[in-house]
Amino acid sequence: MKRLTMVLFKIGLVLFLVLGVSVVLAQAAGLVAGSPGLVSGAVSALGLAMTVAAGVTGLLGFVMSYLFHWTAQPDDGGED
Repeated sequence: MKRLTMVLFKIGLVLFLVLGVSVVLAQAAGLVAGSPGLVSGAVSALGLAMTVAAGVTGLLGFVMSYLFHWTAQPDDGGED
């Protein structure tokens, strides 16, 4: 179960990061080209997929915290 969750998490992470970068690059190209349709169209085309991928990945991270028994470590404030 741990292995499957980790693989799905990594796939989701790459997916939503690639989608996010694609949206930003398309919007930047739209700004440079002076095309408001490209700026808003990038979010319309990729926004839902990006948001769903990010949400699923976040939930997988939450599940992994229980599967891997992660605990919060206190911050000692010192240098490492």
